[in-house]
Formats: sequence, C-alpha cells, structure tokens
Amino acid sequence: MQIRYRWFRIQLPARSRDFAAIVANCPFEPGSTYGFARAPSGGAFYRYLWRSRVVVTKLNSEGAPTYEQIDSVSFIDFAVVELGNLIFLRIENAGRNIRDLLNALETLVGIGFTAKPVTFDKERPSSVFNSVDSSRLIGLKVVGAVLADDLVARMEFVSKEGMVVEKMDVLSGLKYKVDLAVFELVLSGLRGQIAFAANGSVKISGQIAPKLISLVEQDLPLLI
Repeated sequence: MQIRYRWFRIQLPARSRDFAAIVANCPFEPGSTYGFARAPSGGAFYRYLWRSRVVVTKLNSEGAPTYEQIDSVSFIDFAVVELGNLIFLRIENAGRNIRDLLNALETLVGIGFTAKPVTFDKERPSSVFNSVDSSRLIGLKVVGAVLADDLVARMEFVSKEGMVVEKMDVLSGLKYKVDLAVFELVLSGLRGQIAFAANGSVKISGQIAPKLISLVEQDLPLLI
C-alpha cells in the first residue's frame, strides 16, 4: 500500500512545549465541529477529526427529488517527530484539509505557533540512498523545460530498468525543474519505493516503508 506523507516543521512557544497537553484541551466530542484524539497506534500519533455536512438527493414514491442533510466525520492522522530541539509533524495522506489542521493547532497554541512545510525542490534526503543496497530512478517528471522561445515542455519518463539523467539526450542542454522523482530501493533483499515531489509530498510503499520513513526524518534538520 502506498501512503503519501507531508512534513511540517512547527515551532511552539516555551509555555506550550507539551504537545499532548495541547491537543488534550480540544478533544473530539459528540457536539464538537472538530477536535483531536490519540490515534489507534498510540505513542506520539494523533488524529484530527472534523464534521462536515453533505446534502443527499433522494426520490420519493412519486419520483420527485427530496433533499436530506447527512453529517459525516473525516480525519487526518499525524505524528509528532522530535529531533533534538526541532519538532516536525508527519501527516499521512493529507489533502486540502492540512490548512484546517494547522489552523486548529494555531488556535490552541496561540501566539508563537508557526508551521513551515519541508520541500524537496532543491535537495533530497541523502541518508535514504546512502543506507540502502541499491537504488534506481524509475520515474521522472520535469516541468518548465524551455524548448524554444515560445515552447515550454512538461515531460514524464518511466523506465523499469532505471534511468541516469545525465545520459538522457532529450534533457541535454535544457533548463528544467524536477517536479517528481520516483526511486526503487533494495535493502537486505527487500524492496521499497519512494517518490519525492517538489511540493514536499513523499509517497512511500513496499516492505521497507518504515525504514524509509525513518531515513527521511533523519535528514529533516538538513532540509529546513
């Protein structure tokens, strides 16, 4: 199963260093529009939950449409990662509701709370590649490649055998930005896959997924 992660470096004021105590002040209860809970896995894992209302259309016995409002509960799982004096949030499969989560934390913490996304547009975690037995680039997406004065290309490459960017003639001499890079990794005979997007999203899958997460987080202080 492939899981998408985002990391954010957060700063808490000195008076609010106990993250567990912070979210405990806003539990998700029957009457709450949003709140927090411990994730089922325990430890430093948490769950942000919120309610939303969906309008469902039904047909009555005469075939005329009727409308009914249904309340639903959605959630985002995240973990608190402490590396020395630095604190990061690791958010799983986050979508547009990342902002809601961060806004809720800012409301709880108050003045002094900041959150900055970790991105991989300039550098990728070197520990991932230095710690595995082998790695190969199997997917690449580049944007902004200027082919002519009025022609800019978005190009995507896929290879089961692996690619070496320096040997790709089609990219030779072009200026471009890497939007996505997908790697297949092998460690002790076990395989995994990791995909870095320029916006900071990282997709991880395979038998060594937990190890890959740990290796990415090992280098987070170097990427901020």
